[in-house]
Amino acid sequence: MKSMIGLTLGLGMSFLVNAQTIPTLAKVYSGNTVETSINASQKNPKVQNQTIVATLTILKQDGQHVEFMYQNPSYKAYEIGTISADGKKLQISYKGGFGVYDITGNKLVGCGSGRASEGPFSQWINTYYAWCDDLTAK
Repeated sequence: MKSMIGLTLGLGMSFLVNAQTIPTLAKVYSGNTVETSINASQKNPKVQNQTIVATLTILKQDGQHVEFMYQNPSYKAYEIGTISADGKKLQISYKGGFGVYDITGNKLVGCGSGRASEGPFSQWINTYYAWCDDLTAK
């Protein structure tokens, strides 16, 4: 019986410690996205590099689970993510891709990749991209 009480208390304390490491993210982050995309069409392959201004707005955070909107001048998407148990990473998923941010103070810095999945069929059928964000809370 003593060991069962100890185990229960230990697990309860473990949950309390882990719950304290999950940061509450700021409402709005903004900064730059560096993006490389390739249209891998055999007839007309094209690589494009660009740096664009972007905003990430947290819509809802429930502990480790995050819903947000990412927006730049030509793209707007609703995405989801999960904060790691140690509170240092935010793994995200969105239509066509995924990525990981490091959470450091008021900054989200990370990279990901995906496949275009919107617009005219001929424009996205063979288009892939990789991106890196450097975003700071306002």
